[in-house]
Order: sequence, then structure tokens, then C-alpha cells
Amino acid sequence: MLAAALKNMQTSFAEDGFVIAQGFFNADMVTEIRQRAEHVLAQRTRVSGNYTNVTKGLEKVDSFFAELMHNGPQVALMQQLLGMKPIPATTSLFTKNNTTEQVNPHSDAKTGGVIWVALDDCSYDNGCMHFLRGSHLRQQEFAYLRPDRPNDLSDHPDKVAAIMKAGDMLLFRSTTVHWSGPNFDGSPRRGFNCFYTGKAG
Repeated sequence: MLAAALKNMQTSFAEDGFVIAQGFFNADMVTEIRQRAEHVLAQRTRVSGNYTNVTKGLEKVDSFFAELMHNGPQVALMQQLLGMKPIPATTSLFTKNNTTEQVNPHSDAKTGGVIWVALDDCSYDNGCMHFLRGSHLRQQEFAYLRPDRPNDLSDHPDKVAAIMKAGDMLLFRSTTVHWSGPNFDGSPRRGFNCFYTGKAG
């Protein structure tokens, strides 16, 4: 990666709490991630947590995801952005098959970072991710937010919609407030996620 591009990403990550690396994964890798994740999903009889559209622990079923989580090209970039070694935790597949389901505004953890790879084009119409720019710097202000509790931040001045093409990758701090809305048009909107903590244990 060119030094100037990396510098811009580091600045955005530090100030906004997130950044998009456009075209990070090529079409062949996107296809492989999608097919393997869908295969894991097809084998499962129940989903994880409170959401029908989230399947966690892909790495426990297919070693491809364990290898990608630990040694994929995103690891070095995440380390440069976080300024510390990212400790792999888990991988997930996010879908919008239930078009009315949404994940409410929340942050994930006190340390670490997350990558979210678009496996389909993501727009406002099919439930793209949203972020509150700079919210990682105001954690106490947003400590009340929970993913299973509705909170309408659609008019917040710091709201940013993450419009993405398949292969683009979001990188964000675990403390950055984020959410995704309903899939209004019903088109596929799948994403692959790796969660990293900032410390071992």
C-alpha cells in the first residue's frame, strides 16, 4: 500500500473510528468467502444470538476462515491502524434474508477492531452499515446503546452510511457506534466479519 494512502487511512481511522478499503478483496476471494460461508450456514440448524441474520464461529466449522482470520492480508492493515497487534476472536456471516430485521446502534467492545467485507454491493436500500463518526472518542456519551434496543440516530449529524461494492472492506474500532437498517429492496446483502480484540486473554 502506498505511504500516502496508508497515512490517509490512519488519519480517518483515528479521527472517524472507521475507514473503507475499496476493492481490498478480489472477485475470486469474495466468491470463495461467500460460498464457504453459505455452506456453513446450510449445515446449521440454529443461528447465534438474538438475530436470525448472524452466523458466528465460521472458523470452528471451516479452517479456511481460521486461516483467513489469523493470517489474511487484513491483519497487517488492522495492526497498522490500531497501533497494536490484533488478537483474533471470531468470524461471522451477516445476511439480510429477513428483510425487516435490523441491528440497532451499538459498539462492540472496549478494545480491538473489526473488519467487515462486503460480499454483495451494499446500499441504503438493502441495509448497509452506518457509523457515528468520532463516536469512539465519546464512549461515555453512547454507553447506553445496545444492539437489541431500538435507538433512532438517523438524524444524528455524525451519521455516515457505508456504501460499498463487493470486495470493499470496512475497518473500524470496536468502540465506534455502528448499526444496519432493514433491507428495503430485498436484494442480497451479505457481509463477512472478523472480530479482533486488542489484547490477549
